[in-house]
Amino acid sequence: MTSPAAPNPDGIMARLKAGTAAQHAVAESKPLEAALIEGSIGRAQYEKYLSQRWLIHRELEAATDRALRTDNRLTSLGLPSLYQTKNLEADLAHLQSNLESIRPLPGATNLIQEIQKAAPSTLMGIYYVFEGSKNGARYISKSLAKGGQTALRYLDPHGEQQRPIWMKFKADMDAISWTPAEQDQMVKAAQATFDAISSLDDAIHSG
Repeated sequence: MTSPAAPNPDGIMARLKAGTAAQHAVAESKPLEAALIEGSIGRAQYEKYLSQRWLIHRELEAATDRALRTDNRLTSLGLPSLYQTKNLEADLAHLQSNLESIRPLPGATNLIQEIQKAAPSTLMGIYYVFEGSKNGARYISKSLAKGGQTALRYLDPHGEQQRPIWMKFKADMDAISWTPAEQDQMVKAAQATFDAISSLDDAIHSG
């Protein structure tokens, strides 16, 4: 088995990490995130959390399907294997949620609007946030499992393969020749994604 490539300090992934550090810190500081990490989130809030993620991922994956038909560079990223809509639908079915009754909160609406107008490369700035979040989500799933929660397919979709999949995603992203303008758009999209998540967390927590 080959070792994962060393991080590229000049690659797009390093730039995305640096360019979103402030927004990432704000998102991680939200009370809802603390409740998830502690495993103390209530069922209603958890269901709302998954519901809003479902609206976002459904739109993101539809946009990705379109992008894969127009930008061959994205093929190397294996994006369909990272899709989360079916995992979310399985979790929400487990919680006996009515998908037809789900309505987007403002944070989700804003992000969905960004997704719908995003260029293929810009979508990757959004993927950076959601793919990176899977690393911490594995720990959240363990905390929730201790409290008896079993709707955890969204939080831990890859199991023990999570880190290798993330490392491959990073290497594949860095291997693509993004233009300076595309890199700028990606960072802006990733920042907006973290802001949308922060807004959603506040709305879910206060609701």
